[in-house]
Amino acid sequence: MDYKTIALIGGTGNLGKGLALRWARSSLEIVIGSRYREKAEMVASQLTEIVGRSIIGLTNEEASKIGEIIVLTIPFEGLRQILGNIYPNLDNKIVISTIVAPIDSTKSAGEIVKELTPKSTQVASAFQNIGYKALLDLDADVECDVIVCGDEKAKKICIELAEKISGVRALDGGPIENSRIVENLTHLLIYLSKKYKKKSPCIRLSGI
Repeated sequence: MDYKTIALIGGTGNLGKGLALRWARSSLEIVIGSRYREKAEMVASQLTEIVGRSIIGLTNEEASKIGEIIVLTIPFEGLRQILGNIYPNLDNKIVISTIVAPIDSTKSAGEIVKELTPKSTQVASAFQNIGYKALLDLDADVECDVIVCGDEKAKKICIELAEKISGVRALDGGPIENSRIVENLTHLLIYLSKKYKKKSPCIRLSGI
């Protein structure tokens, strides 16, 4: 890996916290971003205490400036505004979207991120089908396959990051357009979780 710092934009949410803990434990440099610096600093301090490795809290704009890899862990509804705010900081960077578009959306969140970032930005879409509760449980492996769609360089780095999480296997899911399929699986997993009263259902693909 030829990068140093991962910035989690909107990283104070459950998925952001889970990814931050897992990657920090793998000795990666992590920055948590939020609209409010005080909130980011509070969450970063909590995570630092848990993992025993320093995690920094900044605003989304500050985090996106220093992050070499930008991971979007924000709600779909805030996507356009937040990307607009950090757009100048995304040139020649890797952006990873964990966002899930509504089931009736004509485009995936991954495709929208690709459209709203500079042409020099490499975009990947991943981690939609991984349960945050599994990520937060540092005493157990995360038994999940992560399907990664997007630009080739971004996919390669995202696959490396995914497999830093113990128990995860990452698979190349093709171009960003395929993110529509992967994101829609999230809606199915949410239904299954409620139906069968399971906390963190995930996907495992056999035969690969």
